[in-house]
Order: sequence, then structure tokens, then C-alpha cells
Amino acid sequence: MGEGRQEGLQRGAPGWFVAGVALAIALAVLWLASAFLIPLVFALFLFMLLTALLDGLRNVRVLGRRVPSGLTHALSLLLLFAGIGGLLAMLSNQVELFSAALPHYETRLDALVGEAAGWVGDDIAESIDRALDEINIAASLSGALGSAGTILTAFLLVGLYLAFLLADREAFAAKLPLLFPEQEAYHRFRVLIRSVSLSVRRYLWIKTLTSLMTGAVAYLVMKPVGLDFAETWALLAFFLNFIPSIGSVLGTVLPAILALVQFTSLSPFLIILGGVGLAQIVIGNVIEPALMGRRLNLSPFMIILSLTFWAGLWGVSGAFLSVPITVVMLIVCAQVPAWRPIAILLSRDGRLPLWEDEVGPPDAS
Repeated sequence: MGEGRQEGLQRGAPGWFVAGVALAIALAVLWLASAFLIPLVFALFLFMLLTALLDGLRNVRVLGRRVPSGLTHALSLLLLFAGIGGLLAMLSNQVELFSAALPHYETRLDALVGEAAGWVGDDIAESIDRALDEINIAASLSGALGSAGTILTAFLLVGLYLAFLLADREAFAAKLPLLFPEQEAYHRFRVLIRSVSLSVRRYLWIKTLTSLMTGAVAYLVMKPVGLDFAETWALLAFFLNFIPSIGSVLGTVLPAILALVQFTSLSPFLIILGGVGLAQIVIGNVIEPALMGRRLNLSPFMIILSLTFWAGLWGVSGAFLSVPITVVMLIVCAQVPAWRPIAILLSRDGRLPLWEDEVGPPDAS
């Protein structure tokens, strides 16, 4: 019996070894090819969103006729690039205003360090002062501007991918029956693709809506207080809301710190910390779960684990993409019987999202 067990282990070892090597190669490819893969993944998720919008626009009739698909594609891309251009113009203006206000902030920081000496002692206050002197704000600002240029290039690449994905959409749909001649295999593939598309669309639309609510509330709290760059902080709150857990904390704490530096009293700091923090809690823990329901059914621990993994692999872009990628992994693993144990681990309660009824029969459009 011992010999049989040893032979079984010897037979099983190569399989585990191959799986480990394949995983190592996959991780290496994800890391080394990140400059190519990150814009492509962003483009694929935006493609899912835009196709939902385009499908809705196809049902709109003007003078009794449907809007041509080419026109809807062109309008969607035009709106996308116009939005990116508007955001970049606003951020450029905010950078100029920040440069003008920089001497005031440096003076306030020196005053705060002087006040801190009475609370924490001269030695700690001197250490803080030396640390602040080592921070070259101008160099950091230049680095941020350089990063903004890199981000602009990435956005243009995403837009280019998106344009060609939209152009190739109908041709790809026509290829599917040729790729899967068997009706059952074709239907299962359609179930997989449309289940992924349905869940990712739902997540991204709801997350966009709640992020807009977060940014709007943050602006309504910060602007009356008189916080500098309230528009930029509101926009930052909008984008940070896409990052699970950590994003909402950063969207609250960072503008509160600026209020501490900008104003001489604690009232603006407390108002921003309390107002924006309360909005983040209500939207993130009450409104968003009510809109999402339990359809995604992701484990909170797995969400944090995914955030840590993708942020470590792809940086800030990975943090934004962590939840959509995990949603895709959950659905793909749920549809493949051999991978369902992984889907169960990713899920909150072990119930898997199999949405054949929502996808429809094989010949559904």
C-alpha cells in the first residue's frame, strides 16, 4: 500500500509542478507586460460600459428612424475624449493655483510645527521640521505633472483600443458561431461572455453612480467651508471611491489635512472630516449595498486580498481594476466545473452567479 501511495505521489507531482511553473510564468507576464495590458484591460471594461449605452441608443428613434450605429459609436468616443480633455484642463488650472498658494502652505506648516513643539517636545518638533525640509514640494509637483503626461498617453491608448473594439464588435459577433460549431459549446461561451458583461456593467454603473454621489457631497461640504481646490478634491473623491476601503479613507483624510494646514482654526478640519467621512460611510455601507444587492456576492476578505495583489502588481491602476478583475474571475470559475472551488472561495456565501436565465437562449440577440 505504501508503494502505491508513493507511485500516486510521483504521478501527481509533475501536475503540481507544471501548475506552479504556469502560475509563475503568468505572474511574470502580467508584471513585465503591464504597460501593454493595463490600457487594454481598461479599454475592455469601458467597452462593456459603452456597449450597454450603445444598445440603449439603438432603440432611440429620430424622425421614425433608428440612430445609425456608426454615429452612436462616434458620439460615444467624442464624449469620452471631451470628458478627458475637460478634466485635464481643470487639473492644469488647479496646478497653477496650487503653485501660487504654495508659499502660504509652507508658512502655515512652519507655524504648525512651532505649535506642535509645545505638545510633543522640541526634539520631535525638530525632527518633523527636518522631515518637511527634505520634502521638495516643487520637485514633487513636477513629478506629478510628468505622471499626468504619462496618464494622458495611457488615456489616448485606451481610447485607441476602444475605438477599434467598437469597430470590430459586429465582426467578432459573426465569428463566434464559426469558433464554436457545436451549439452547446456556443451557448456555454455566450453564457460566460454575457454573464461577465452583465455583472461588470452592473458593478461599474452602480460604482460610477455612488462615486458621483460621493464627489458631489464632498464638494458641497468643502466648498462652503472655503477649502482650496474643492473641485480637485471632489474629483479625487470620485476616483478614489473606485478603490475598495482604502480609497474612501484617502478621499476623506487628504482634504482634511489640507484644511488643517490652510486654516488657523480646527473647525474646517472637523467639518470636512466629519461631513465627508459620514457621507463615505452612508454611501459605502448603506446606499451602495442596497443598489448592488447580493448579485456580485464577493467575499470582503477576497476583495482586500485582490486589492493588495493587483495594487502590488500594477500599482494604482491595479487598485482601480482589482474588483472588476475579481468579478470576472468569480464568474469564469463558476462557469467551469473544474474551477468552481476557486469561485466558492471568492464568493461571500458559496452561492455562485450562474445567470443562464438572464442571458437567454442561444439565438437571443
